[in-house]
Amino acid sequence: MKINKDDVRKILVIKFGGIGDVLMSTPVLPNLREYFPNAHIDYLTLIKNRDVLMDNHYIDRVLTFDSRIDKSWDLLRHIRNKDYNLVIDLFGNPRTALLTYLTGAKYRIGFKFRGRKYAYNIKIVGRGGEVHNSDFNLDALLKSGIPVVSKKLNLSVNVVHKEYSDKFIKDNHLENEFLVGLAITGGWESKRYKIKDYITLIELIVKKYKVKFLILWGNKNEFKYAQEIKKAHPESTYIIPDSPIRYLASIIKSCKIVIGNDSGPLHLAGAVEVPVLGIYGPTNPKLQGPYGEHNVTVENTKLDCLHCNLLECNIGNVCMTELSKDTILEKFEELIRKNNLKIQKV
Repeated sequence: MKINKDDVRKILVIKFGGIGDVLMSTPVLPNLREYFPNAHIDYLTLIKNRDVLMDNHYIDRVLTFDSRIDKSWDLLRHIRNKDYNLVIDLFGNPRTALLTYLTGAKYRIGFKFRGRKYAYNIKIVGRGGEVHNSDFNLDALLKSGIPVVSKKLNLSVNVVHKEYSDKFIKDNHLENEFLVGLAITGGWESKRYKIKDYITLIELIVKKYKVKFLILWGNKNEFKYAQEIKKAHPESTYIIPDSPIRYLASIIKSCKIVIGNDSGPLHLAGAVEVPVLGIYGPTNPKLQGPYGEHNVTVENTKLDCLHCNLLECNIGNVCMTELSKDTILEKFEELIRKNNLKIQKV
């Protein structure tokens, strides 16, 4: 089915998942706005991701779903009343597929996953497992005849967020320091780089370079981990305050580099164009890595079990624990050269 631009007045984009998932879908938005300049564009996501999309000037409204409170029927009734002409389901689970179908939109775009094809009248054969997740999302446009003119991640960071991060930097006398963000967050234990390994890595870097580390954390356990790192390196590490997403993004923007495993803060760094050194194991950096040419990733390439996508590892998480610190340091230096960053040696 070919989309008639004149038929499209109201658009709904659907993407559930985590912060990183939503961030990697944001390149879709400027392209929709470019192709449908006069359309009303809404974006439906989980409530925890709302702040990722706030003040995004490519969309008109953010709609949210909270499974703890909301009922699917209430969500459906609300969405049906919007009379969308075009719905793009970038998530494609049973709930979002059914929701897409029941909107009754003239154009319903979705990926050709088993058991969900009924929901869409423009079915996309995605390149899952072949391309980065951001490019996978853009396939929904390209294969529907919607041109892709931008591939940039989008996140709105305004003056309020900058004042917040500037105050933290000033209060800690870090204005003239080479700041490295350390993203110790992560939804799965198996993809986390371990705290004792971060401590050793910091030691290697500060022996060679004059840097300060900002420890980026998200929940109570991660705050305890941050305190462990701070205790081991009190002179070179600083724990950031508990920060909502866009405030965190502004702090990240103050950094020259961000180091960490596959996590939301790594993708936030990509959105504010801070170079990233990503440490990967169970997930594949070619698919879920930091998006853009100015980033670098490192893996334990000696292993055959890389990219297993297992939440728990029964062989000791060796993709992380046996990854050479010297290799990570080499990648750190490669990132510096790649981005022409000026850093002082000790």
